[in-house]
Amino acid sequence: MSISSSPGPRRHSPPIIVQGRERYTRSLPMNCPKQCYAMVGLPARGKSYIAHRLARYLNWIGTKSKVFNVGQYRRRLVGVNMTYDYYDPFNTTGAQSRRMVANHVLDTIIEWFKEDADNAVAILDATNTTRDRRDLILERCPPEGIQVMFIESVLDDTFIEERNIREHKLRCPDYQGCDPDDAFNDFSKRIENYKKAYETLCLNLDRELSFIRVSNITQFHINNLIGTVQSKSAYFLMNIRPHTKTTLYLSRHGESQFNELAKIGGDTNLTDNGVRYAKKLGKFLLENNLTDIPVWTSIMKRTIETCSHLPNQNVQRYKCLNEIDAGRCDGLTYKEIEETYPEEFALRDLDKYNYRYPQGESYQDVCCRLEPIIMDLEKQDQVLLICHQAVLRCIVGYFLNLSTDEIPYIKIPLHTVIKITPLAYGCEKEEISFGVESSVTHRDKQTQESIERRLLALDISNGDSSFVGHEEEINGNNEDVVSDRVVMMAS
Repeated sequence: MSISSSPGPRRHSPPIIVQGRERYTRSLPMNCPKQCYAMVGLPARGKSYIAHRLARYLNWIGTKSKVFNVGQYRRRLVGVNMTYDYYDPFNTTGAQSRRMVANHVLDTIIEWFKEDADNAVAILDATNTTRDRRDLILERCPPEGIQVMFIESVLDDTFIEERNIREHKLRCPDYQGCDPDDAFNDFSKRIENYKKAYETLCLNLDRELSFIRVSNITQFHINNLIGTVQSKSAYFLMNIRPHTKTTLYLSRHGESQFNELAKIGGDTNLTDNGVRYAKKLGKFLLENNLTDIPVWTSIMKRTIETCSHLPNQNVQRYKCLNEIDAGRCDGLTYKEIEETYPEEFALRDLDKYNYRYPQGESYQDVCCRLEPIIMDLEKQDQVLLICHQAVLRCIVGYFLNLSTDEIPYIKIPLHTVIKITPLAYGCEKEEISFGVESSVTHRDKQTQESIERRLLALDISNGDSSFVGHEEEINGNNEDVVSDRVVMMAS
């Protein structure tokens, strides 16, 4: 078996803020205003696909985002079964109706930003093919403190255009009950109507605007981007392949000795049941003709031992796929943590995604180091990942577009393969079990009432935590920890 090993880039985590007894990681400051990303381009050019993928990524990195599809609002306000004549730029009635819908969606976006201060990026999923329509966005958003960036998708491949129409557009409510060929012809005429007035983004006329122009998926024209969020959005768009449908097979390692003892972390070998699972996993790959797909795994004993029973030759190890670092709690059971460090145990239940183990990691830290892996996964056709519970929670959370509140509680049972299959604008999850007995390592989310009761009993607002006093020792002994603890003293 040929195995290549790559530790991956070392990524520094955002600092932890300690106020009284809080120990939570915080998102890196973006230092930018609210954002409206306005899609630009003819129909069937992958705009909705890009919009949903980008929103999913931004949500995953902690930037709250939402897609506003103008077509959906148009159906509610005007109705379905609008023929191609409705989109003729010389149809005055149709043009007025479409402008009314556009204003309504902009009103909705502005209200969305006012509803929650954490709402950060609204993605306006529409054609916006004329400067007049783009000027409307620029007239409405900046006065409300909303920064505008345009994302144009240009596609010259007629084969992909036809495939997009037949696979996605003909299934929309506009063509329910219609003959497929009649629907295809009508939609093709709709595109021709848009072409009559299409004004592409260009430097000569749009130099002052922030925009990203994506041509045929492979060429990018980036102009006047402002701030971290826009830069990270461009980074993501340059890594995705809209016409690549990645099917993922995800599995934890076979049951380890620490799993059997209900201990967290460690670097132990497999149990007998763990070895049985690894062999059954190998048989599953053979039976499903999956022996040629690459296998990505961590550098820990239990994943390497699991991979040793597989027929696949292309196995790559990545340090960034290692399990969440439990720091000083590594090697303990949850019961031992609760008894020894009751306040830390309660604080983790209070905000599990952002809580960082003393001298260890949070779920947010894990997502941070997984970002290069996510970018690589976006380019693959099929991959088998064999790693760990917290890591797979973060990866499944990304592909299923789950919130940071949900990610730490996703069930990732031992001895189960999770298959992630892409759909039009999302993914489908399927679990495949081989019937090999294993320990249960999932811990359910605690009720807010029980958490608050424990915090009150511990008098969490006063006194020092179990780990206070170790700050200097922690930072002094671990040079790789960057701003691992910042203590905020009350003035």
